Amino acid sequence: MAYPAEEIININVLINSAGLGTSNFGAGMVFADFDSSSDATFVTGTYRDYGTAAQVAADFNIASDPYAAALAWFSAIPKPKTLRIYLRIEEDTPVESLNDAISKGIWFYWYEFETSIRAVDADVLALAAAGDAASKFFAFTTNQATVRDPSVTTDIVSKGFVQGSRRMLIVSHATEPYAGFELAAVFSRVNFNAANSTITGEFKKLPGIDAESLTPTAYSTMKSKGAIFYTVVETGGEKDMGRIINSKTTSTFGEYIDDVFNLDAFVNFERVALYNALTKVPTKLRQTPPGQQVLLNAASQVGEVFIDNGYLGERYYTDDQTGEEKLSRGYETLTKADEILQISDAERANRDSAPIRMRIFRAGAIHAVDLTANVE
Repeated sequence: MAYPAEEIININVLINSAGLGTSNFGAGMVFADFDSSSDATFVTGTYRDYGTAAQVAADFNIASDPYAAALAWFSAIPKPKTLRIYLRIEEDTPVESLNDAISKGIWFYWYEFETSIRAVDADVLALAAAGDAASKFFAFTTNQATVRDPSVTTDIVSKGFVQGSRRMLIVSHATEPYAGFELAAVFSRVNFNAANSTITGEFKKLPGIDAESLTPTAYSTMKSKGAIFYTVVETGGEKDMGRIINSKTTSTFGEYIDDVFNLDAFVNFERVALYNALTKVPTKLRQTPPGQQVLLNAASQVGEVFIDNGYLGERYYTDDQTGEEKLSRGYETLTKADEILQISDAERANRDSAPIRMRIFRAGAIHAVDLTANVE
């Protein structure tokens, strides 16, 4: 028998794990009432995925709210790939239904409920608060006429802005029940890994939704209260039949839908990138400047992705250290690799890195133009 080469050459194989992937921010969910489905095998407390409104019609009557929501969702351009419908447990409150789906690990980002639930302002506000706390976005539509009345301050839009939940949009429409859900569907097709892919909700078209032509008082009231509306735009007798205007959330920070949506994605990408940087090392990530640099590089790579997709952009800013005005490409990583040498004994014993500090600058979006023409 020959002498085995393995006794001379010992090879260790170190395999990198796949790590985590980023979340799907295109996932939409409709919470259907327990008795909404026409399919007796659809068990409450569970969900099904659908690829078209026609597939939803196989499980829900075409006069039902879940079908109406699906019709709005799949009417968006570009068309979303899927819609998830959760069948609520009979005795659960709306918030309990939301939390039940979350606790079961059923993933969704955008969500809506049936009109019977949304008719109760207290339930709407409770859902907005619970969804916001769980980083879920409530794409809500109201048909309340009082939203357009300047003398009323107790309508759902006014109440929503008093509460100030960041992840809630409210579209005001006289008749359409799910216009806001279709607007969410437009955002659902954003691919954050693609170049120039981030969008604003302003001026988007909603196929299948009637564009309204309203009074100046109605327009000014909705804008002042913060309601989103879908309207005819006209100048000189020419009309553009349908554009979203005032695409804000109810955020106490005065954020637009894309401000909240894009930041949620950015945070998720950073969390995943840093997790993978920590866990995909076959040996260990050392508590030294080179180890810290691995984390800084991972954080910066996400910054580059979000410059490329259009969320972050060039901005002049004042350097906190020097007081000088500088031009940023879209983000600044403020932490230096050698800061790992300055962490406390407790932090070192806990195997912490040096805290990573970033400054990010949103590219924003232009929603209005001023022009001055000097006539000579």
